[in-house]
Amino acid sequence: MAAFNSDFWEIPATSEYMESVSNERALWYETDIDRERRYALQDFFATVLPHVTELASTRLTARQQQVLRLYYFENKTQEQIAEELNLTQSTVSRHLFGTMRGGKRIGGALAKLRRLMDTQTPEEVTTALTTLQQRFARAA
Repeated sequence: MAAFNSDFWEIPATSEYMESVSNERALWYETDIDRERRYALQDFFATVLPHVTELASTRLTARQQQVLRLYYFENKTQEQIAEELNLTQSTVSRHLFGTMRGGKRIGGALAKLRRLMDTQTPEEVTTALTTLQQRFARAA
């Protein structure tokens, strides 16, 4: 039997043992409900993403757009973004989430997008949200 490799956190197991584990107990097992919810979310995000992207490109500062893209679309950490853009991590965080001042959250790309979506929600987004809720209810 192979030795434990801490680099990969592998636990050696024989093929006989692996074949004896039922599919329902496997880490990758997905129920019909899980699958329907995953498809519903994919459809929802495919509908909403163009509207959010348009708002971001027209209403956020260039730096906020850049940080948002790196954080959410390129899956970079705040530290990686800070290093790439020659900023501090706290500055990247402020661009994304804003800062607390006088007990209120000030600034931040996400808060700005949220406010814009609340006031300028296109009919397609409202319909997509209703459809998502209905599909979740049917799946449960």
